[in-house]
Amino acid sequence: MLLVALVSLGAAQQGGAPPANATAWFCPMHPEVTGAEPGRCRKCGMALVVGDPFDTREYSVELTSVPAAVKAGQPVTLFFTVRHPGTGALITTYELVHEKRYHLFVVSSDMEFFEHIHPEQQPDGRWSIEVTLPKPGDYHLLSDFLPTGGSPQFIGRTIETAGFTGDLESQAPHLQPDTLFTKTVGSMTAHLELEPATLVEGQYGHLMFTLSDAKTGRPVTDLQPYLGAFGHALILSEDMRDYVHSHPFEGPDSDISKGFGGPTVTFEGYMPRAGKYRAWSQFQRNGEVVTVPFTVNVATVEEAYRNPGAPAVNLR
Repeated sequence: MLLVALVSLGAAQQGGAPPANATAWFCPMHPEVTGAEPGRCRKCGMALVVGDPFDTREYSVELTSVPAAVKAGQPVTLFFTVRHPGTGALITTYELVHEKRYHLFVVSSDMEFFEHIHPEQQPDGRWSIEVTLPKPGDYHLLSDFLPTGGSPQFIGRTIETAGFTGDLESQAPHLQPDTLFTKTVGSMTAHLELEPATLVEGQYGHLMFTLSDAKTGRPVTDLQPYLGAFGHALILSEDMRDYVHSHPFEGPDSDISKGFGGPTVTFEGYMPRAGKYRAWSQFQRNGEVVTVPFTVNVATVEEAYRNPGAPAVNLR
């Protein structure tokens, strides 16, 4: 089995018990939103956590598997060990984010396969989960977590199935932006609108979904909470360097305790660079989680200005 480090996107954090030098309360989804006391994020409504959102060090994530040789189509148990970047100490305490302490995204190198799963912490402090990789090739394992007292992490490792003989070109993603923005998955049809219509590097954009029943066409109003919200999204750049892990705004009018949700769900994302991004948006209905993939293009500022049909650029 070949294990190769993938470029990490996140910032590092302190481990173990909350450190004495924790600097602020901050939003796990918007670390730039900080406060001097507990509260909620003004952008997404998430509860603030205490830590150091300005610590940019990256933690070590050690990946092992049983069996060691990972074969396509056969179950394998993955183990993740997280250590402090300065001391090498094992990290054992994590904050609850999106109702889980450890999110794992499994994405094939060609970005055609996607899975969002949640390892379980073992008595020895490691995290483990059983997966089955569907086809030969390379897969990126993207770990998303927040150690207590630290700042958000998004760390990748790559795993290759045994006996794979393909070349790099066969594994490379060749994303093409969608031109039709309506897709049916499971019991739902999802229609996507972008705001602004032309997404631009360095500014916030919104993915606005309108959901309808796949059979009747009627608006979906019975969405169930999934990971503490009425939707969940991972937006990933084609080179897997930039990402957004998002859920809809948790304001007073979207309190999931009030009942079912829908038919509209909006995700916010900040894309720092131009290029192609794939968004996997997830919704739960009747106990079934469906994943709706879309590929969008993010324009440069210059391209947005040259395009007479593009909206005015509002840089933040």
